Amino acid sequence: MNIRKAIHSDIPSIAALHIEGWKGAYGGIVDQSYLDTLNLDMRIKSWTEWMASGESEVFIGEKDGRMVGFVTIGRTKTAPPGSSPIRPSHSGEIYALYLHPDVWRQGIGTALLKHGMRELKARKHSTVCLWVLDANVRGKAFYEKMGGQKLGGKMIEIGPSNLKEICYGWRDTSALCG
Repeated sequence: MNIRKAIHSDIPSIAALHIEGWKGAYGGIVDQSYLDTLNLDMRIKSWTEWMASGESEVFIGEKDGRMVGFVTIGRTKTAPPGSSPIRPSHSGEIYALYLHPDVWRQGIGTALLKHGMRELKARKHSTVCLWVLDANVRGKAFYEKMGGQKLGGKMIEIGPSNLKEICYGWRDTSALCG
């Protein structure tokens, strides 16, 4: 597998993968009517805006010449519970980590998470957090296996549903950055 920084021409593929990742990860969790409304053109527009903002960086994983996953990183936008939004306890954040469901459990998520952690550490973010839906049992198990510690939760709205989101954090990313 190859991991590289995303470029503007990757946006349509990232947007399509984002939709597939959501449908795979959140089917049975997020209201199906909401998942059915995920639209490629709208997602391309959102990704174009996100990448142009310069507030985050996207790295894509490719296997056999096909984009199979991505990780998006940056400074902490959503501080962990009990942490100051001005000076959060974790300075870096994994905003998104999605894989095509066809490649789950092949080490690609691990490789992308570790890559994101190394990139954050290179930017002086040695403490990192991320958010995952509480009902996403597979995702929570993965982050716990990777050493993430539960820091708390909050309620969020996705479509017509109110869902609990859990924050995981790493106070020291050295083990993942080696």
